[in-house]
Amino acid sequence: MTPSEKYIAHLCRISFLPFWSFPNPIGKNGKELCDLLVVCANTVIIISVKDIKFSEHKNQEIQQKRWSKKAIESSINQIKGAERHLNSVDCILLKDRKTSIQLPKKDQRVIYRIAIAFGSDKDYQIPIGNYQEEFVHIFDEKSTATILSELDTITDFTNYLFAKEKFLENCNLLVACEVDFLAIYIETTLEFDQPVDVLTCPDDLWVSYLTSQEYYNWRETIKPSFIWDYMINHLFNYHITDSTSQERRDNMEFAVRLINQENRMNRIELGICLDDAINKKSNARMLLPQENANHLYVFIPLTQDNWDGKEQELELRCIVARKLNPSIHNVIGIAIGSNTKGESVFDICHHYIPNLTDEFLKNATKIQEEFGYFQNPKMSNSSEFRDNPFEAFGFKP
Repeated sequence: MTPSEKYIAHLCRISFLPFWSFPNPIGKNGKELCDLLVVCANTVIIISVKDIKFSEHKNQEIQQKRWSKKAIESSINQIKGAERHLNSVDCILLKDRKTSIQLPKKDQRVIYRIAIAFGSDKDYQIPIGNYQEEFVHIFDEKSTATILSELDTITDFTNYLFAKEKFLENCNLLVACEVDFLAIYIETTLEFDQPVDVLTCPDDLWVSYLTSQEYYNWRETIKPSFIWDYMINHLFNYHITDSTSQERRDNMEFAVRLINQENRMNRIELGICLDDAINKKSNARMLLPQENANHLYVFIPLTQDNWDGKEQELELRCIVARKLNPSIHNVIGIAIGSNTKGESVFDICHHYIPNLTDEFLKNATKIQEEFGYFQNPKMSNSSEFRDNPFEAFGFKP
């Protein structure tokens, strides 16, 4: 991998985890498919990275033309070739040529295409997107680092890509760089009272946003959410190892996939709940589903009293929680505590129970009565950041 490819792979690994971020997968005839492929649920992101220096030609127009051909057009061609191959297969091999990754069903895939061009001159305005047949997002060094740092969950990132594509279907964008367009997106979500035919991004809009009170408020507000990120990385690094059984790995992957798809807004509430459970060692609780979600969380504290039986307690509490929430199919249990070294420890389980049979309800009721789990359940369901989230941070869409 080139230094630029390693850099992009590192950024994506931080945001999307190794579960779903695959550098240099294998394509047709054993050749490299693309520089990076992201596969998460039904989403597929094809990324091509080129690091091309400007030529020494004296004519600036010729310099830019040559650079664009090598850095942008060649990436777009690679992406198109990768997509053609993906449309003909159900799985791909990783660069070790042994590991196979299953792709989403072809009729359910949502594909995003990203060409990342390194080496451009600071004065050269690269296009914000390419519209040949299918939309291709075009980023440079600055925009890539900024977007993956600010939209650092898979859901926030793909929401931006989707909104940008839909918006630019009916709007002409005049003289804009990606980060300035991102500033408009953050403050408006690209939703306006009237249809927009032409949009002009003022220069240095992103710089102005970074120094604004709105941005300061946002960074302060999201601080509780980062404990959720810490937990996800802990679960992955601690529980997913070479010795992990395939059954355990599959179950863990599905659970971590769900919790990693929580966007930054949701992670604020989830982080507050998680932090409260850690610091107060509060009783077990249920956190009702976030908006449009089909899963809920069960949190239990880890103490010396329940340490040996923590896995069983977590499993049984999830079963009772499912009984108490008939419309929810997925229950994710998270145990939180500290080890003898004072380090935070997390454990996780997942139950997918689409139907409540009479036998299941009978068993869940027996568990609830025998162990007293959630006899008088405390369910957290904060709406503090849901009704008017942008207003909460000082934004005025």
